[in-house]
Amino acid sequence: MSWLDPARLDEPAEDRALREELRGLLGGPAPLLQAEVTPEMVALADELRREALRRRHVASPRRSGWLLAAAALPFLLGVAGMGAWGFHQKQRADDLTQAMARQEDQHQQQLVAVGNQLKSERETKEELVRVIQKAAPVAARRLQGRELVIPVDRNPIPAITQTQQVKQR
Repeated sequence: MSWLDPARLDEPAEDRALREELRGLLGGPAPLLQAEVTPEMVALADELRREALRRRHVASPRRSGWLLAAAALPFLLGVAGMGAWGFHQKQRADDLTQAMARQEDQHQQQLVAVGNQLKSERETKEELVRVIQKAAPVAARRLQGRELVIPVDRNPIPAITQTQQVKQR
């Protein structure tokens, strides 16, 4: 029973007196009633002290570090797993970013190549017009205000023969 237990208020007077006497023998505050110390009481107090120490050691065994590590292991594994997953996701995102950058560079190079090709074709056409104008001033006068037309041979699109009309117009 604890010293502060409210049930102690209802104890008989003999139990209180014995408790006060034992408290004095165990080194507690001075008892209210002074009694003679006998060798039997000293032996009893020593035995009680030893028993209390034994019970204290048996009742609360020391917990080893292994128990703490075993309790923390699931948390640590969860944190490690989340870290590994996050690292993997970061690697995937970095790889995707690099691939997108490479693809963007390729598109830029293609655009520059197409732009250069169009510019060279335009320059070629302009050069051709200048050569024609220098070579045939008469023809140039006739072509003045007109565009140079290059004839294109277009093949007619073959008609689709096996069609079925679904809806009338």
